[in-house]
Amino acid sequence: MRGAILLAATAAWLATGGPLSAQDAKPSPGDDTVVIARIDGDALTMDRLQRALTAYGNDLGKLSPTAYYTTVLDRVIDQELAARAALADELDEIPEIQARLAEARANVLASAYLGKIGADSSSEVILRRRYEELARDGVREISARHILVGTEAKALSLIGLLESGADFAELAKEHSTGPSGKNGGELGYFGRKQMVKPFADAAFALDEGDFTKKPVKTKFGYHVIKVEGERKATMPPFYEAQAKLTQQVQTEAMLSALEDLRAKATIEKFGPDGKPLVAE
Repeated sequence: MRGAILLAATAAWLATGGPLSAQDAKPSPGDDTVVIARIDGDALTMDRLQRALTAYGNDLGKLSPTAYYTTVLDRVIDQELAARAALADELDEIPEIQARLAEARANVLASAYLGKIGADSSSEVILRRRYEELARDGVREISARHILVGTEAKALSLIGLLESGADFAELAKEHSTGPSGKNGGELGYFGRKQMVKPFADAAFALDEGDFTKKPVKTKFGYHVIKVEGERKATMPPFYEAQAKLTQQVQTEAMLSALEDLRAKATIEKFGPDGKPLVAE
């Protein structure tokens, strides 16, 4: 469950940022004015190489900064040459290739949009305000298990089994479609803001040892939740908490943005047979 709404990653060649090896080689990160190669007179610039350096990461092993730089530069040149050859052969006119190009474009745009949402939501002022609220009120965390299923009827049947004394962890192993199912639905400790709102509202309303008597619907499906523990987390100094707070605030903002986009859109879903999926 935790981390299930993660952003669609861009294709490796379109990743952003840069590793230490790029800095060691003394390029200007992200600079679209520094020319690093020319092919038939056309310039390739540092921002292109920077994305490639990030994409490779440590895949090239322990090379010297200079060797790392020149190796990746050669790969960028090879990629550009192959891409030009593909265009010359009109491979971009093939429907499958067009679909993949459209998907890559969508991934890049989605990543850019959600990245902007995250960045705009995590200024130091916002982070310090969140930190002060948490430090003042204390951070309540709960430990819980959940069973995720596709229909409300299935969730209700599992609740009936639990009320008859069935073991929650065993039911999760047998029936849950979520990634935590194999571990008996165990989610560990988490804060309210780490879960989507319907799940968090239901989980944090339970007492220790209780489980939900009604299915909890989220965009993932229907959940049955059991709370197994509760604690108050101690807040570390701001400089230690900043990275985690940034991640939490950005995740919340991106989730909220996606929920808003879904609410404004008309979305139709279809099964593998092409027939409309009926909401339970």
